[in-house]
Amino acid sequence: MKNLQHRYFEDYNKNKPLLPGMDVSWLKDLREEAICQFKKDGFPDRSVEEWNNYSYKALTDNYFEPLSDNKVKINLKSLEEKDSHCTIRVIFFNGKIVNIEYNHLPEGVEVNTLTYFFKNNPDFLKNKISTANRYSEERLSNIIDSRPQSIVAFNTAFHHEGAVIYIKKNVKVPGYIELLHLGEYNKNIMQHMRSVVYLEEGSNCEVLENIVNDKASDLVFTSNVTDIHVCDDASLSFHRFIKGKSNQIHINNVHSLIHKNSNFFSTSIINSLGQVRAENRINLLGENASTKINMLMLGSKNTVLEGLTRVQHSKKNTRSDQKARIVLGQNGKASFQGKIRVNQNSDGTLANMSSKSLLLSDKARVNSKPELEILADDVRCSHGVTVGNLSEEQLFYLRSRGIPEVEARKLLVNAFGNTILEDLNINFADRAKKIMLGYYNDTI
Repeated sequence: MKNLQHRYFEDYNKNKPLLPGMDVSWLKDLREEAICQFKKDGFPDRSVEEWNNYSYKALTDNYFEPLSDNKVKINLKSLEEKDSHCTIRVIFFNGKIVNIEYNHLPEGVEVNTLTYFFKNNPDFLKNKISTANRYSEERLSNIIDSRPQSIVAFNTAFHHEGAVIYIKKNVKVPGYIELLHLGEYNKNIMQHMRSVVYLEEGSNCEVLENIVNDKASDLVFTSNVTDIHVCDDASLSFHRFIKGKSNQIHINNVHSLIHKNSNFFSTSIINSLGQVRAENRINLLGENASTKINMLMLGSKNTVLEGLTRVQHSKKNTRSDQKARIVLGQNGKASFQGKIRVNQNSDGTLANMSSKSLLLSDKARVNSKPELEILADDVRCSHGVTVGNLSEEQLFYLRSRGIPEVEARKLLVNAFGNTILEDLNINFADRAKKIMLGYYNDTI
């Protein structure tokens, strides 16, 4: 591991003149701090509490080359047309910008690449890209553990591109904005993306991060980190749809600062045959701030899926609601770790967490770990975890009504997953149903 850390450290120093924004002093300092942190911590292993469910040996036992020019080209004509409800679509292929599509750019909306902002408005991004340890785990002993965030440190050091979404004061964006990430990588390549979503006071926006790495089965390592800022009286819905093939490692982090009277809604739909980890770290910084986090993980064969949430209630009268639903078939493995922390003087907090798992095979395995850390008195917090199989009674009932077993199983799995989909608007719900349909065809 130490040799691997040193090799990546050398790679960074050799290639840093090629990294975008190195002429911006604050960004250079950010990258330098991050690579030093990674050199100290390395990739997280099972000795780190937040990473102790499953091994990431493919990550720690292999060296991944920084993405060089890939000979594979994308044919834009082969892509589905931009959805009529999609106001702006930003297309990345193998980590590089391909196109920004829109019919009409609404006034008060800026959407472009990270490198564009580095060149034209770097001061805007200052303090909006989080330091690698900003969301590190703080324990009751006041000891800060930076190791769980070492992937974020790695991303901070090596990221080349990403998107910036800037919504100005009181602007309500019609439809939604899509960030489409397509990947068709060569073997043992790594690619890291960094994005920023910033909503000024009173604004409203819906964003879809659509990650499709399903064209090849070579071993690759990708990460996406998104820094989200929702100012007073603003509202953001940020959804992640993640698809991937076997042997692919994808780690996706969302860091959110939610201010007074503002709302943040996050849904993650994951259907992958590889190893995927999706995190949500949210800090409710203002009174009456609220968040809803929904997660649906669909796995089969030898997939390993992990969901992690950390919601921190830092002011009075804040609210959070978390729902995780996991469906596993064959040798699939998954975990959900959810934590609610209520800081001192955060009275009036209302927080709920629910994790339910459905195992379609005797070999499927799931771990669920809910945590409550309450340092205030006047709060209402709850959590619940269940793990089970398809009901034989329900299957018998459906089959007795003339429904074939395969279709009956699909109906029951669909009802289980609909708890997550029913909170989406119709545009995203239809997309999510297609993902579930693909899962049915491959698994059930």
